[in-house]
Amino acid sequence: MIVLKKLASYLSGAFLFSAVALFIVFSREARSGALNGIKLCESVILPSLLPLLIISNLIMKSRAHSVIEAVFGRAFEKLFRLPRCASGAVLLGLTGGYPAGAVLTSDLFEKGLIDRGTAKRIMSFNFSGGFAFIITAVGSVIYKSSKTGLLLFLSSIASSLIILALTAFKSPKIKKNNRIINYLPFSEALPEAVESSVLALAFMSAYIIIFSSVLKIINPPQIIMPFIEITTGICVSDNPLPLEYCAFFLSFGGICIHFQLLGMLKKMKIPYSYFLITRTAGAGLSFLIMKLLTFLFPQAAAVSKSITGGVEFTSGNLTFSLLMIIGCAVIVFDIENRKIKLI
Repeated sequence: MIVLKKLASYLSGAFLFSAVALFIVFSREARSGALNGIKLCESVILPSLLPLLIISNLIMKSRAHSVIEAVFGRAFEKLFRLPRCASGAVLLGLTGGYPAGAVLTSDLFEKGLIDRGTAKRIMSFNFSGGFAFIITAVGSVIYKSSKTGLLLFLSSIASSLIILALTAFKSPKIKKNNRIINYLPFSEALPEAVESSVLALAFMSAYIIIFSSVLKIINPPQIIMPFIEITTGICVSDNPLPLEYCAFFLSFGGICIHFQLLGMLKKMKIPYSYFLITRTAGAGLSFLIMKLLTFLFPQAAAVSKSITGGVEFTSGNLTFSLLMIIGCAVIVFDIENRKIKLI
């Protein structure tokens, strides 16, 4: 066991030194990729996510959250067997964008309002690109149709709601929690909301920039791009993906997004293996739902086909894609087991 640990350390060191050498040798490509990542953050990530994340955090920290709890809390408790305090984190998480669900759920866990089991269950479905990113950035900009963006958003939300409903069957009834939530006054909640939102998106932007640099150097096939970095894979493309594949990738999120959430998963003591399985299941459901939606709304499929030209999905491409997922998962499992120790 000690020998294996030493070997793993040597291999990790060799990999990192090789990465440094790669960035030096291909410095022009790395710089170009970093600039692309910065432009993506500036034009897509910050405009679509920052305002909503600030508002979502502000709602959760201020007395405005009591309104959401009063309106939706009882339904969440009776139908979905989730504590009333989780209603805001779920609703805002599914509509606000990728980091929102994890950020808000982690905040509830740190405050002691939900336990580990509840946090683990919420993170099985509380993961979405959000309506601003999917409808505006992906639908209106990439597919030139906000209606197409709406269908993509609905496929993402529907898959999350299906997992929510399925996990409700085996969940115990919610015990009454007399814990008092100490909401902050608006004057204190706003600065805290801004600070936590900016930190979350700065963290997210840093990952996007480094992954954009790596993608520029290795230049993988287009089908692989969204698996690695969702924003670059979908938004920077000469040939937009067929809608059902786009729906799959939007629900899966990409390894870059997964890495961004590792710290929050660690705080909530949620194994990444569990998160990866539920994300893959959610992505598969989104794929099937989008297939159904394009059948019911053929005009959306027609718009997609009119602007997608060169993306072919062969068995070889899909096999290579699965191998890439497995490879990335192995890397994350190694980080999880040796450093994060989630289980």
